[in-house]
This record gives sequence, structure tokens and C-alpha cells, in this order.
Amino acid sequence: MKQKNLITVVTGHQLTADTIAKAIGANEKHDGYYLGNGYAVTWTNGTVIEATFSPTESFVLSTTMDSRLVYAHNFKFFMRDYDELVGYKKTEQDARQLETVKALWKMSGVVVNAMSPDIEGDLDFLNLYYYLAIPVEVRRAWLPILTKGAIRHGVMHGPSDRKEYETWLEESIFNLLVESSKASASFKGAFIVEEMTTEVANNTEIIQLSIPEDGHCIYGYHYIAKISDYQTLYNLSGLLVDAATELDFDHQKTIRTAYNLYAKKLISYPMVTQNTIPQGVWKLMCRNIEILRYNGKWGKTIGNGKPSRRHNFRLEENLYNGHGIVTTGLHPTDLSNDEEKLYNLIVKRVIDAFALTPAEKKARRKWRHNRQKKVKTS
Repeated sequence: MKQKNLITVVTGHQLTADTIAKAIGANEKHDGYYLGNGYAVTWTNGTVIEATFSPTESFVLSTTMDSRLVYAHNFKFFMRDYDELVGYKKTEQDARQLETVKALWKMSGVVVNAMSPDIEGDLDFLNLYYYLAIPVEVRRAWLPILTKGAIRHGVMHGPSDRKEYETWLEESIFNLLVESSKASASFKGAFIVEEMTTEVANNTEIIQLSIPEDGHCIYGYHYIAKISDYQTLYNLSGLLVDAATELDFDHQKTIRTAYNLYAKKLISYPMVTQNTIPQGVWKLMCRNIEILRYNGKWGKTIGNGKPSRRHNFRLEENLYNGHGIVTTGLHPTDLSNDEEKLYNLIVKRVIDAFALTPAEKKARRKWRHNRQKKVKTS
């Protein structure tokens, strides 16, 4: 590590670091990092630095304050002790890896945040930044897919829409700060509730629940899910359920396998609550669906024409809020048996989700008929 003007890329897991390193030409493998082409690529082994809310004074929010500085002022940062939790000495391994990250950080003019593409990834990076306390220029590589082009663009240029990303991050951090402040105030003013026994009345009250209609959207904290009579894209919870029932995978196995497929550039980031996509991702799927025709198991089920648009975001939701799990358009290679099973499960759902509804097929036939009629008359 003799270079002085490195660009260091920091991500959460070695598997992701390996994929990023290959994409940007950092091909020299060292203990805890990759090096080459002016880059170092390293990883943190998950969430290593923990943040605990501990305001030193009455909590105040101001629109003129930068959210990152407010976050740094109101939280304390320390290394998480996993030993008791996981049952083996992970802390020693984490401390050693953290020293590697720190050494590379000191030698870098730019540090690229390539943590997971969600608010947890940004917070993990901020925790690391304020724990190390080494000021450096930071660039965010937002990588919902790990194709070579996406990695190189993210590492070199940052988010595709920096203003939109900064607005999203600012809002997300301030929401976290407000929630933490409320929780702290509630805790300080908490009172003891005595345990009481109650009698249940004999009469039964019937509660009627309205069933959401097709097209109804459920909005949560930076996510949107859509109710549909047709198949929607997978989010993590849906994938866990189907993998358990159809493949007999336990949840840990599904998460591990899905992350492997993400790191192998075959699917988008799978740890999501959304089951819809933004307009830009739909445009990519026009090409990706065509490539899925070569899938040995489900390719013949793909219909003609562009995929359905019904899974676009509503209310101008942006890319940084995440999106449902989609394929990337690359052909799978070197998959284990478990990876192939889960990949084909996701492929099937992607094809079903983008299949045209009967109404869409009818409208498309009508459009073609009118177009042909117009051509003949002209």
C-alpha cells in the first residue's frame, strides 16, 4: 500500500467488493482489500459501527442545518461487539478489517460509498465516516444492479441524479432524527404500568375490513407496494415466502442465495420492501425481457411486444426509494444448484409481472389494427 492518491471504494461485503473490483480493474488481491488501476476496494463485513442516539442538549431541527452534521452531533459511534450475539470471536476479525479500511482511507483523496443501495447503507457509511473521523471527499456509488457499466459510472460519477439523491438522503436522515428524538423523549417520560387481568365479554363484535382494489398502492417509510389481481414483482418478503413453499429454502438460505445472485450481477438489490419499479427501470426491462427469451426454463412463455407498464411507481417516486426485484439482462454462468433454482423462480415472477393483461392485449391489438387501416387508406 505505497500509493498516496488512491480512490478507495468501501462496501459492506467481500462478495460485492470482489464484483466491484473486477469491474474497475482493481485486480491485485491483498489481505482485506483489492488494489489496481488507481483504486482500492475494501469492505466492512456488514454493519460494524453502531450509532446510539444521545443528544447533548435539547434536540433542535432547522432547515438551515445540514442533516449529516446534525446526525453526527446527536449520535455516538462505536464498534459493535458481535461476539456474544454470534457465538464466536467476530469482533477481532472486524477490528482487523477496520484497521485496513482506516489505512486505505488515510491514503485516499476520494472515498466512494458503495454500501447497499438503501438508507441503511448510507447510515452504515456515515457511522463509519464519523467513527474514523478522517475528513475526505466522498462520492456515492448507488448500485441497485452490479453490471460493469453501472459500477463504473457509479464509482466515477456518483448518483445519476445527485440533486434527487441528496434530497432523498436529507429527508431520510431528518426523519430518523425526529423518530429517535421522539423515542428518547418517550423513554425519559415513561411510567410503569401494573399488570392487570381482564375479563373478555361474551358478545362478539364483528369487524369488517375493506379489501383493497386492484391498483391500490400502500405507502410506507420510503417504499410503495401495489395491490394487483396479477402477479407483482418480488420484494424480499414475497421471495422468502415463495422460496420456502416452492423450493423448501429457509429464510437464511434464501437471503444468502439472493445476495449471491445480486453480487453475480443477475438480479437487482433484493433486500427491498417495494414490488414496483420507476419508469427508468421499466425502459431497461424492455431489453431485459427480450434477453430472458433465452432462459431454458421460462423463456418460451414470454409474449411479444414491450412489457406491461402497470408496475411503474406512482406519485413521482424516485429510484432511491428502491424497487422490486428484476433481472439485469445478463446470462447466468457458474451458478450453484440453489442459485439456479432461486434465479429461475425470480425469472418466472419477472415474466409474469410484465405479462400484458387481457385489457392491455386488447388495446394493443386495437392500436395495431387502426395503424394498419391508416396505412392502407393512405
